[in-house]
Amino acid sequence: MKRATFTLAAGLILTGAASPQNLPPDVLLLSRVRRHIKEELQHLPNVTCLETVRREHQPAKGKMQPLDTVRLEVLTNGQKELFASPGDRSFSELPPISFVGSGALGDGYFGLYLRTILVTGNASYAYKGEEDIGGRHLARWEYRLPLMWSGQTIQLPHGAGKVSLNGSFWADPQTYDVARLAVNAADFPPSLPLTEARWSVDYSRTSLGGLAVLMPQSAEFRMTTFSGEISFNELEFTQCRVFGAQSTINFDGPDSAEVPSRFGVSAIDDTLRSLPPGLQIPVRLRSSIPGDAAVGALIDGVIDANVAAKGAIAIAAGSPVRGRIRRLERYSDPFPHFVVALEFTEVESQGIRYRFDADLARIDPAPGVEQTLSHRGRTETVDKGFFQEFRVSRETLFFSNLPGVATFFFKGATLNVPEGLRTVWTTRPTAP
Repeated sequence: MKRATFTLAAGLILTGAASPQNLPPDVLLLSRVRRHIKEELQHLPNVTCLETVRREHQPAKGKMQPLDTVRLEVLTNGQKELFASPGDRSFSELPPISFVGSGALGDGYFGLYLRTILVTGNASYAYKGEEDIGGRHLARWEYRLPLMWSGQTIQLPHGAGKVSLNGSFWADPQTYDVARLAVNAADFPPSLPLTEARWSVDYSRTSLGGLAVLMPQSAEFRMTTFSGEISFNELEFTQCRVFGAQSTINFDGPDSAEVPSRFGVSAIDDTLRSLPPGLQIPVRLRSSIPGDAAVGALIDGVIDANVAAKGAIAIAAGSPVRGRIRRLERYSDPFPHFVVALEFTEVESQGIRYRFDADLARIDPAPGVEQTLSHRGRTETVDKGFFQEFRVSRETLFFSNLPGVATFFFKGATLNVPEGLRTVWTTRPTAP
């Protein structure tokens, strides 16, 4: 079985001196973005998220095909990442590739790349102006991180080696949040049989324990070997929450050379209880969602009917459900519409908080809300001799929903997800 993993040893030298007032606006903006990200990483609490990885593989001279879907729990404070199987009560410092039998799987999306590229002061930057991405007006920079400072190591079954990094990042010029980070590996050594390794991460605000925290929302990774094999991963991070541990977890301990190999293996999270699998949970929105709502904004729902388990009420009607807006994107092609994603993270019943680990079963009909988007595609003319035949294709778009996330289209030039929108969910089985 083949395995591939890539790791990042982030530098720990922090910079961010105040900029003189006479600096060019783009240089001053970059200084503020870097200082802001440094502060974000310094104040990031211990958090855990559910990481869903859809993996595809293309053999040499073959076609890209789905490989599998991997789900892991990741625990981090932005400097180090620990992993566990979903629902497991312990986290390990073993790399994520150790949880699967083959393919490529990486880490570092929560803070290591941000720290290395924006905080350590070892990269060079070039301002490239402002761009509109996903309905947001963002400032873009290109960066380069030389081989001696990148700290990036890629390990394959056939070899390993250090690489340099380059790419772009996009930041909000008002909030200084980094919205997207694109990374390309370069300067592959002879021992590393790769022609391409690149990945990107999209970030957004998430409310955790009363804090608005900048967290990764999704990521992509693509790797191509000398033989022509391609590995492609799509990652989504959901169900994020502040992590409370009964055992001792010291993220801020000594250097890696002094950290024992058993680091963090007995971490236990009792902050949210698990719901029994197979429950049908109906949720209604308590308020509408307008077009000027922000990604990361809190949303509230309410349990629409009693939820029974083994002849008893597991969740009472009227119990509050909490979550956030995960996506809110405006599009004009092929016609005006929005992409909206609502993520529910917890439900509280009789004073007990439960983790909302459930799959979307359905969205009840509501004005403007569609789970699929169908539109007319290309028109082809086929010559049949004495006559011509016109063939009109149609394209249908839909989403594969993540645990706790309802993603849908809203048709129209103005967004108004109605109050009372009803969704029904099925709770997921927990790991043994």
